[in-house]
Amino acid sequence: MKSFSAALLLAVLCYLHVHALSRAGEARKVLLSDAGQGLILPSPLLKITSLEFKGVISDLLFIKALVFVGSTPERKEEKSRKIDRWQWWERVLTASTDLDPYFVDPYLLANGHLTWTAGMIHEANSLLEKGTRFREWDWMLPFLAGFNNFFFLQDNNKAIELLRIASERPGPSEQLLSLASRLAFKEKNLENSVLFLKALVNKTEDRQLKKQHEKRLYALEARLFLQNAVSDYTRRFGRLPTSPTRLVDAGIIDRIPQDPYGGIFSIGSDGLISCTSDQQLLPGRK
Repeated sequence: MKSFSAALLLAVLCYLHVHALSRAGEARKVLLSDAGQGLILPSPLLKITSLEFKGVISDLLFIKALVFVGSTPERKEEKSRKIDRWQWWERVLTASTDLDPYFVDPYLLANGHLTWTAGMIHEANSLLEKGTRFREWDWMLPFLAGFNNFFFLQDNNKAIELLRIASERPGPSEQLLSLASRLAFKEKNLENSVLFLKALVNKTEDRQLKKQHEKRLYALEARLFLQNAVSDYTRRFGRLPTSPTRLVDAGIIDRIPQDPYGGIFSIGSDGLISCTSDQQLLPGRK
């Protein structure tokens, strides 16, 4: 009797064990299907469990993200499923950069796919701005975040802020400085526009290009000079001047500067200086 009971108990336990393994296998398939490659521990736990191997684990997570991109062909599936996969992928790269915030490759990989492929612009920028804080010498990451704000989000003021950070670091390209100057001018941020263009003039070695940049710089400085004069006039008299000649008549400035593009200055009802040649200084113009 005892042997029969033992045999019955063993049979029940074996059944439960097999059933549990089967359910676990099904759950794992669902997990892999929904999340992409499995769960990612929260970064605080990863930092604790990684011990002195944070760099190694960061590398492994980056490789995991690479494998996901390389082995995930475009296929027809529900939009929510695609979003889930990319959200999981973003968490992998977030964990990788939390463990090693100086590791540049995850930031670049994230920007390449979260923006153009996944449409997760804010998530890409969050990673890029993290990298910007830690990699204080790197101009590329704030430049990419600035481009994303300009191109995808149409947030020019945020783009200008990030491009300014990039311009103050070693090695920014001439194209970056030129774009930043034109973008700042478009947003009527003359101070930053002048700042970017001065850096471009100092960086440019080609004499012909340098002359073109110096011409633009003179035009911007003339506008900034007049804009500051309008502010002085308003503080002194409590009203806006109706034209640039009023600034001369009131003794605020000695003369109206000449625009190197031959434009004529005026003052709008909002007190901002404009010129008939302003289009020469906007983005997209040579």
